Amino acid sequence: MDVTQVHTPLKIRQVAKKLSGSPRFRVMVISLAAISVILGLILPVVESSSANALVKTEFDGIWLAVTTIAGVGYGDIYPVTTLGRILTMVLEIVGVILFGSIAAFVSVELLRYQEDFNMKRVLERLDEIEGKIEEVKKRTEFLVKK
Repeated sequence: MDVTQVHTPLKIRQVAKKLSGSPRFRVMVISLAAISVILGLILPVVESSSANALVKTEFDGIWLAVTTIAGVGYGDIYPVTTLGRILTMVLEIVGVILFGSIAAFVSVELLRYQEDFNMKRVLERLDEIEGKIEEVKKRTEFLVKK
């Protein structure tokens, strides 16, 4: 099969398979999920000391953690206590770092795949050119011998 005829879903599956097999990538994703859940479960406990608390349930805490890490921050739920705000700031910083690291890791893998793809095309073309050069050499040798 010609390299240029490979279908895009196959490429995406290959990159996804490579990412899922990477221990570093798995650690980053698991760390991001664990931090979201752990801090999300801690926030309602911390916020329960305030009468104006908006983070009342574990689901509210996890919702806040996920929207904070993802950079969405809807503003519907937010911490009102000082400790809750500090935990949320830590969550923002760690979330941005891990989320950015995951995005960078995916970008690097896509670039590597693209480089491999391009190198494969160059090498195929080089083989084709070398074959043509050999053919020309044989023809010229034949002509010279006559």
